[in-house]
Amino acid sequence: MRTSVQLAQFAQRILPLGVLLLTSRLAQAQIIPDSSLNTTVIPNGDRFTILNGTSAGNNLFHSFQQFSVPSGGTATFDLINTPNISTIFSRVTGGSLSQIDGLIETRNHTQPVSLFLLNPSGILFGPNASVNLSGSFVATTAEGVTFADGVQWDATAATTSPLLTISVPVGLQLGANPGNIQVTGTPADNFRFRPAQIFAADAVVLAGNEINFENASLSVPDGRVQLWALRNAEVGLEKRDGWQLTTASTPPEWGLITLRQSSSLDTTPELETAHSGLNGGAIDIRGRGLTLQDGSSIETGTGSFGQGENITIRTTEFVDLLGVSSRQQYPTPGLYTGVFGESAIAGDIIVETERLRITNGSWIQSAVNESFDAIPTTNSRTGDIIVRASDVEILGYNPFGTFFFLPSAITTLLTVGSDNISGPISIDAQRVSVLEGSRISTGVLNLARFGLIESITTGVSGDISIRASQSVEIAGRTPDDLTSAVISAVQPFAEGRAGNISIETGRLSLSDGGAVSSALSGSGMAGNIRIRATEVAVSDPIIDSFSQTLSGITVALSEDAKGQGGSISLVAERLRVFNGGQIISSTDGEGNAGSINLRVNRLEVQGSSQLLSDEIVPSGISASSTTAFDAGSVRIFSDTVRVRDGAVISVSNSATGNAGNLTLNAREVFLDNQASLQAEVNGGSQGNIRIRGADAVVLRRGSNITTNASEDSTGGNIEIESASVVAVREENSDIVANAVRGSGGNIQIATQSLLGLQNRDRLTDESDITASSQFGLSGTVQINTLDVDPSSGLVALPSNVNDPTQQIAVGCGEAQGSRFVATGRGGVPENPIQQVSYDRPWQDLRNLSSNQTSSTVQTPQTTLSPFVEATGWTRNAKGQPELIVQERILAARSPNDCRGTSVNFR
Repeated sequence: MRTSVQLAQFAQRILPLGVLLLTSRLAQAQIIPDSSLNTTVIPNGDRFTILNGTSAGNNLFHSFQQFSVPSGGTATFDLINTPNISTIFSRVTGGSLSQIDGLIETRNHTQPVSLFLLNPSGILFGPNASVNLSGSFVATTAEGVTFADGVQWDATAATTSPLLTISVPVGLQLGANPGNIQVTGTPADNFRFRPAQIFAADAVVLAGNEINFENASLSVPDGRVQLWALRNAEVGLEKRDGWQLTTASTPPEWGLITLRQSSSLDTTPELETAHSGLNGGAIDIRGRGLTLQDGSSIETGTGSFGQGENITIRTTEFVDLLGVSSRQQYPTPGLYTGVFGESAIAGDIIVETERLRITNGSWIQSAVNESFDAIPTTNSRTGDIIVRASDVEILGYNPFGTFFFLPSAITTLLTVGSDNISGPISIDAQRVSVLEGSRISTGVLNLARFGLIESITTGVSGDISIRASQSVEIAGRTPDDLTSAVISAVQPFAEGRAGNISIETGRLSLSDGGAVSSALSGSGMAGNIRIRATEVAVSDPIIDSFSQTLSGITVALSEDAKGQGGSISLVAERLRVFNGGQIISSTDGEGNAGSINLRVNRLEVQGSSQLLSDEIVPSGISASSTTAFDAGSVRIFSDTVRVRDGAVISVSNSATGNAGNLTLNAREVFLDNQASLQAEVNGGSQGNIRIRGADAVVLRRGSNITTNASEDSTGGNIEIESASVVAVREENSDIVANAVRGSGGNIQIATQSLLGLQNRDRLTDESDITASSQFGLSGTVQINTLDVDPSSGLVALPSNVNDPTQQIAVGCGEAQGSRFVATGRGGVPENPIQQVSYDRPWQDLRNLSSNQTSSTVQTPQTTLSPFVEATGWTRNAKGQPELIVQERILAARSPNDCRGTSVNFR
């Protein structure tokens, strides 16, 4: 027959498999003291009363051989004999697992009492486990408690009476192989429908080698919770709002924390008291890795007038939020903070890890929700979401959707109420990926749109800040074409201000539906988008199924919106917009659109994309309006701008409002293969195109620079300042400022070279410059060709011609085989009959030091050195050129004898 220790060890081995059934009573649940302390246990069926123990000051010590509470049973620490105790320390020394499937409580005390339960062999909480304490509950598989006076209370053996102290505990000592802590509950498909295991305490601390939740719903209403998985470490303890762990004094070996099978951890206050200002408890998780799977969640909520506490997760390797694994599970599990009522502030969510992975519909969310008792949710605020990691991957959606696939997300939301504020999202990483329809979002969302409530939601949406030193990738879609996106929005039937979006990274890539968007679909203001990167690539858009807009980098007012559009500011070394990629500022509602400002060294806009069988979308950068409200402008500051293969950079208003202006400050502008710069107005004005500071503006193969004015609008003006403006005459590339009933726009070109383009009164099959109106006055074309002045730099010749015979001196006849040698610094005279000029004064370069003494100056000998012809040159220390001899050539014997001499300049 197996002993209880053997059965407990067997049970501990199968715990991670989730197949332990407490009702089978693998080990007889009982509480048995050992003989080391004065602990008394009085059993009454499944009820155990624990008395006496050994006290030291306000500390009370108990020691057990076994400590297990059966299902429906009770373990009561009765302090009738020791009423002034504030902390109870209980240890289990028999080597068996503690199975807690009943109630642990205290009674007959005069002040709040905390309870420590130490069992190095492991602790299991069953589906009926509960705690009712006025103080904190610390359950740990540590082998001892360290006190401030140096005493360590050991839980590994009971052969001798332990040392006791009146000092306060300052740490837990976890050994090389501590047991695990397991929380198991009642199987349920959705944790919302499972009865919770309620631990009523101001703080609950679980510290062991590994911590596992299996089909468990642990609720600590308004209490702090800490889950720390580690070994080989001493962990600091501090009493602050209940007992809590601080830092590990030695580098620990961190362990794993796992919630599976629709498990949950919740510190939200009880529903009936949420209006009373309770805050909800903080949740602190430390380990090597945290995994939430099979629809599991961790959350805390805050009632009216409360200040929410944070969820803080710090792991050394990973945090995996793996979402759902069946259709019946809670559809968007994950990490949550929220408020339920008036003037409340939700707690923040802080995740620090090496790798964060969010998938299968999992969320990290802080939200303002509907109040429990119908109190209006006003003047409340969500918490912030802060992520610090090397890799952040948000992937996919809940795969069990029927009509709508809920995306994986990091989000702060205002879903109800008025005058609320959504907190910001901040992500610091090396790499961030938002894939397969997932989202990073802040927003003001009215549930009336979905038939859930009737009032309008008002508030301010939070900002989004992403800093990724290497890359940000946004790509893909859900099966129902919800785009992957970083988005801030005020949704329909809501009113407020959308948050700003800031992205700083090495490489930003948007493809296959990837989007960065600030949108106003209700009333208020859209946010601004600011991007700073080394390289940005935008391509392959789709139409988002929710907003019905093109994906890309966009700020927009939708058709029913009222307010002001946001702006786009992008700074990069290189920006590529290709395969239909879009950078858009637009308004289809009652409000002006924002502007687009680009500062890039190299800008490339190329190609198109086929969205539907009959719809081709060119790659584009555009500011547009379809209403009586103004479109924004596009301003580009770049070294090179290349627009190719049907791509477009444009400003336009197709209704009666004004278009913006298109301004390019670039060294080189190159348009090729039906590419275009466009400005169009229908009933308004503006729509001008300006190109400034260019060395070259080149148009090839049917490309054009065009301002068009429909109806009575005046055509926009075109201004080009470039060293050269070039097109091929036969390729039909045009510069056009046209109108219908209004006046044509004016074209001004200032250039040094205009090639291949001809000013004409109408368009032809060749490359044209024209400013015409179909029924109105034509505009003007002014071309200023800044040619070189032919007289610049020329010198007038003298009217009197010199006699060439006076420029040549006769001497050193040709028949004598002579050479002409000129010596000295002055060179030859300008005229043989003139004296040598002194523009190069003579300088004696001889070294006379060998001919001098301290008392006399010797007269040098009059021997004549031979002349040597210069064969090279160098610069002296003053930077002056000097001729040098690389090969000695004997000169003539006499300065008056020209025979056998060489011309020699010194």
